Amino acid sequence: MWIGLYDRIVEAAWKTGTRFSGSSASETAFSGHAPSTVHIRWPAHYQWALASQWVDGILREFRRHATVEVTDLVQTYPGIVLFSVENDKEQHEIAIDYSDYPVINEECADRCALYFKMQYAKEGYAWTQVVPGGFVPGKSELYSFLPHVRALRDRRTFVHDVYGRFGRNFATEVRKQATGILGNQDRFGYEGGLSKVRYSRSLREVARSRLCIDLPGNGAFCFRLVDYFAVGACVISYPHSNRMPVPLVDREHIVYCKEDFSDLPDLCAYYLENAEEREEICLRSREYFDKHLHRRALAAYYFDEMIERLGRAR
Repeated sequence: MWIGLYDRIVEAAWKTGTRFSGSSASETAFSGHAPSTVHIRWPAHYQWALASQWVDGILREFRRHATVEVTDLVQTYPGIVLFSVENDKEQHEIAIDYSDYPVINEECADRCALYFKMQYAKEGYAWTQVVPGGFVPGKSELYSFLPHVRALRDRRTFVHDVYGRFGRNFATEVRKQATGILGNQDRFGYEGGLSKVRYSRSLREVARSRLCIDLPGNGAFCFRLVDYFAVGACVISYPHSNRMPVPLVDREHIVYCKEDFSDLPDLCAYYLENAEEREEICLRSREYFDKHLHRRALAAYYFDEMIERLGRAR
């Protein structure tokens, strides 16, 4: 009970303090556009109410840089948000597919000028209008909490060597295998396992850990990965079968282990011992978030793709 109360007190203090607006790269991401020429029609209701977790951050940024009309648009497809964009009196349908699975909805892809796929398969798709859609953090509160957890990470007052908390509902066998390997060795400390804590506490735990472990959930990308990058963690990850708009580079933005986890303890031990290499990866992961995954940067990428696609369609 006292832990939960403490977490709420911390959250209240963070929410009334400084907000994280983004790096200079994300601040200027929309600077090349003339918002008055772009009109976006956005659905008043989603096919699945929880879709807001994936797309509302993008909508928020669209509203800052274009005319957005929220209206009754029919939402036909599971796991997809359909909206339309009008530029110079030409209107086109756009899809954001936030489904956890790498397959696309072919009927939807056929009707859309552009189809953003968040869990975008590395091998790509036959449809040229299907492009990588990036991914988003676990909660929008991240942006209130981020100045504080980044400051905590930058102090390097580490409590945990290796950290990773995971739920039991998705990729259960993979998660059991990885957490079992980490929990049953004595070369370094491991905090986490198959138990979850309040969001703000998990971010503080990430900030006070030398290394963080990323494992798949229902899809190859999890909210957890974006949270890690936002804080600026050194992430050791199960290999991703999907890709981001700007591909993640092994040993630069992230460290990939083998699928059977046979090298996981050795990789952890190496980056625990080699602090300079570890902290360089931390800088790169945070930079990657600021340039590509911050909601402002991700929305700017979507906007760029839409403007280019509409320009080609004329």
